[in-house]
Amino acid sequence: MRALVIGGSGFTGRKLIELLVKDSDYTQVCALVRSEIDLVDEKFIQIKVDFEALSSENIPECCDIAFCCFGTTIRKAQTKDNFRKVDFEYITHFAKLCEMHCIKEFHLVSAIWASPQSIFFYQKVKGELECFINSLNFETVVIYRPSVIYGNRKEFRPFEAFAAWISRNLNFLFVGKLKRIAAVTGDQLAKTIHQNSKKNILGRCIIESEEISKTQ
Repeated sequence: MRALVIGGSGFTGRKLIELLVKDSDYTQVCALVRSEIDLVDEKFIQIKVDFEALSSENIPECCDIAFCCFGTTIRKAQTKDNFRKVDFEYITHFAKLCEMHCIKEFHLVSAIWASPQSIFFYQKVKGELECFINSLNFETVVIYRPSVIYGNRKEFRPFEAFAAWISRNLNFLFVGKLKRIAAVTGDQLAKTIHQNSKKNILGRCIIESEEISKTQ
């Protein structure tokens, strides 16, 4: 298989690329990046792009499967308009280009409680994004809805650190429906995406956070 990844320089995306590169079932792993990733492998290709001007020419031929780990936070984006540009406009444009290039399978990292009807802006945008991706002509769409994602990030995020501590030390509290809100690690999410990419899933599938948390 040949894979195409956006968001590869991010926390989860980098971990996913490392898994794909090590997998003999993947003959080529291509990442569209704004800045180069410090990873060298004979089957790993990086293409520097401007997501403001992403075009069909940036999409390599003969890719089988696309992974989107791309996104920002409202805090980083600073405004809701900027957040929507990155987390909706950039991604939907990328997905349309993948559809044009006849890529059959699309994996999308979304967020817990994503819904176009949500009263919360973040979840509403993620829900609208999910609906758009599902409407495209992919044979397979797999959507991941993680809760808080934690691990050894470059920057310190106090809320994530607190959520990670709660999940590690008070795990017994997360029973029944509360399992969905327990934080997951970036490794768990990347491994879940990688594993599902090899299952020949057809149609539309949503992987909720409690399923991700079971991944070892």
